[in-house]
Amino acid sequence: MSEVAGFCPMGCGRTLFLAEGGHVTCSSLRCPRPTVVDELLDDRESEHLVLFDAAGFTIRHPLHERLGDALMICPLHSDIQGSSGPPVAPGRYRAVRVADGWVWQISRGVS
Repeated sequence: MSEVAGFCPMGCGRTLFLAEGGHVTCSSLRCPRPTVVDELLDDRESEHLVLFDAAGFTIRHPLHERLGDALMICPLHSDIQGSSGPPVAPGRYRAVRVADGWVWQISRGVS
């Protein structure tokens, strides 16, 4: 069992190890989701996912925005909120940043 540098995102501390097959796992018996790091690493989505519905919108930011606090200055929320209405029909979209705004691609689910 090889230790993995870093902390379990579930709050368990320095409990990560490299399990069989190269899967990063938490060794804490109290961990509510020991495979969370492995699940996060398996998610290939690197753009924003946005759900538009009757209640408004919800954004799932990409993990790389956690680095250097980029999430705190992400313009997507204010760009959507500042528009005259939803930029697209209700549904789930992948938002890709381009020079003059966002390109909206229909998302069929979490990748």
